[in-house]
Amino acid sequence: MTFQFLKLVKWKSLVRWILTLLIPFFLFVAWMNLRHIWVYSQEIHSSDPFQIPRTVVAIVPGAAVYGKTPSAILTDRLTCGLELYKKGRVQKILLSGDNGKLDYNELRPMLEFMLKNKVDPNDIFVDHAGFRTLDTLIRAKEVFLVKEAVFVSQSFFMARAMYLGKELDIKLFGYECNLRRYKKETYYQWREIFARMLAWWDILSDTPPKYLGDPYPIEGSGVSTWKGSIPLEAK
Repeated sequence: MTFQFLKLVKWKSLVRWILTLLIPFFLFVAWMNLRHIWVYSQEIHSSDPFQIPRTVVAIVPGAAVYGKTPSAILTDRLTCGLELYKKGRVQKILLSGDNGKLDYNELRPMLEFMLKNKVDPNDIFVDHAGFRTLDTLIRAKEVFLVKEAVFVSQSFFMARAMYLGKELDIKLFGYECNLRRYKKETYYQWREIFARMLAWWDILSDTPPKYLGDPYPIEGSGVSTWKGSIPLEAK
């Protein structure tokens, strides 16, 4: 019976119908990715800290941690954020990551890294609800009142961040921290194709962050933003 059904299928019509759907979809995916890349190409981005304009704050987004150990991607972001601070390119550091579960905390090892490397505690601000790049940037604007910042990340993530920054009306400079070849780098590059589509949809649909909060400007001391991420040795 299966073979009889297959004989009845009009394969040319089926293939034509599938192509009619797929071709516009792939053209749209290509156009949207090219749009992200174009925005990225128009903004200042570099792996040289002295090519990055001086500004008040560097945003260091979170990434995977294993227990209290930052992943390679996160370690390099922290290293580059520290470099910007030590070389006087920024005055403050905003650490933004996932602290939404009792057994998972990206912010604690991020904060410990900065304190271990002698960053003035008053210059460190912590955002515990940076679950996605979208959340990080909206909260930077709406909670921390950031209008201009250096965004610290690997180059294969940067086009999406710069696109979101432009759409959210935050002036971002991209500091690219490609300090090594990453284990899943090819996977991340492919994933970004579809992540950029989601970023476009988030902007189109005005997707809100998971949490907002009362304004806390990036000025003065950031210690009171640490909450549960305060390392024991810093108490």
